[in-house]
Amino acid sequence: MICKRCGAPLEAGQRFCAKCGTAVEAPGPDTAATPLEAPAAVAAPTAPPPRKRHTGLWAGLAAAAVAVILLLALGVPALLRAMNPAVYLFDSLVNTGEALAGEQAALRENLGLDLPTDKADSTIRLQLDELPLAGPEADLLQGLGLTLRTRTDLEARQVQYTWTLGMGDLSLLSADTWADDQQLAVSSPELTDGAWYGLPVQGFGAQINRLAGYEAVDPAMELDLFDAAQSLSENGSVLQPKTEETLWDATRALLDEVELEREKNVTVNAQGRDRKLDRVTVSATREALNGWLNACADALLADPYLASIPETSGLSQEEFRQALNDTFADLPDTLQLVFLVQNKQVVRLSIPDTNGAEAQFELGMDGVLSDTLAFRVLDGNGAEGMAFVISGAHTAPDGHLTSSGRLTYYDQVPLTFMLDLDAKQTADNLTAELQSADGWGATASVRVQGSWAADPGAHTLTVDLARLEFDADGTAIVFSGGLTMAPGEAMTGPDETPILLSEMSDQQLADLATLLETNLQFVLYQALLGMTL
Repeated sequence: MICKRCGAPLEAGQRFCAKCGTAVEAPGPDTAATPLEAPAAVAAPTAPPPRKRHTGLWAGLAAAAVAVILLLALGVPALLRAMNPAVYLFDSLVNTGEALAGEQAALRENLGLDLPTDKADSTIRLQLDELPLAGPEADLLQGLGLTLRTRTDLEARQVQYTWTLGMGDLSLLSADTWADDQQLAVSSPELTDGAWYGLPVQGFGAQINRLAGYEAVDPAMELDLFDAAQSLSENGSVLQPKTEETLWDATRALLDEVELEREKNVTVNAQGRDRKLDRVTVSATREALNGWLNACADALLADPYLASIPETSGLSQEEFRQALNDTFADLPDTLQLVFLVQNKQVVRLSIPDTNGAEAQFELGMDGVLSDTLAFRVLDGNGAEGMAFVISGAHTAPDGHLTSSGRLTYYDQVPLTFMLDLDAKQTADNLTAELQSADGWGATASVRVQGSWAADPGAHTLTVDLARLEFDADGTAIVFSGGLTMAPGEAMTGPDETPILLSEMSDQQLADLATLLETNLQFVLYQALLGMTL
């Protein structure tokens, strides 16, 4: 028997052809006598059951693939950084510093304060208008005015100050002060007869002591007028970039030594309402903090600008460092610092003590850190004992700056202040007020009314003070004045070589002192004569 479809031989009892799969019909009992019939239609094979779709498995594999891609893209260290509370806090501190710097830059730009500092020319004027006096004293002083012009050339490292004291249209006394990296020199038409006298920068402190007759300052003190201003002009900071980098490195090293605990979405009452903030608690030993402080001191004392500051206060660098170390002498063995973080920006630092009291340093929230700057001391019950708070729209996004603040000292408010400045207007757009009280009924205030005009394109600023009033218990003194700032020009120094006081003998110094005294007496006589005329 063969297959009717392909002709392949079939065995007895075989139901399907082994070659083509065609069904084989079993013959009936009278197959031989019965004529052949047309082959029956081949039955379609039964469809296999549908396979079960493993959608969950494929979704999991896809998610795993995405995770692998992210790990390859971001790197495993990035995930570890996000999980490390020390790195989280350090990154938040860096972000805070950058955000504050950006907000201050926006403030300067919006108020027209983004002025050039490499070459600048500014003038300050102040004139006495009203006195609570009558008679000759009032006539003598009313109209007395002082003008200070400052010219700066940081590229040449030169600065010149011109002081002028006058009474109305009468010029009484003027003096020029000029300084560079080598010396500081002074000349006055009235006092020195126009001659220039100078002090060298090196040994400046010793020469000051020689003139004073006693050790008034550190003899090793040198004069430095340019490093801070030049660093601010070039780097946007008075500190050198290397100094700032060293300070951050010291802070990073401190965070590696201390214990940190991070809590997410902690409910904290801040600035009048409950907020969800991250809290990072740092537990640092006194030794670790002392090591960090010394590392920071090393960096600051190596900075060209800050290196001379301890000497100007009469302390050597070693004495200054010892004074810093003494600040930690009475601290507990372990000190806690609590940082509150919002959107990876530090908004509050609290330093509690063992009695439940704490000191707080607070910045603004909700994306503008400089909207609030505060320092508070709270007692064990959370009551405010001392506080210094400034609040307002400090970034002035529309050129309108409003700010207010207070200084509270143990349940009293001896000082409050307010400032309103609309830089988009040019007349009567400046108002400021400061009030103080001593707690026993005495009050004092300072009030300012004037105009503020800035031209960012020309880099100029003009402030006219129509009224500057000092009032103490109803007795007022009134001034008027102003300020102008504009780009300056290159400077060349004094028109003659200054006579160095360090090269003068004691007799020559005595003769100079006599000349100054005689000329000053003549200036005073001229002033009295002018008033009587």
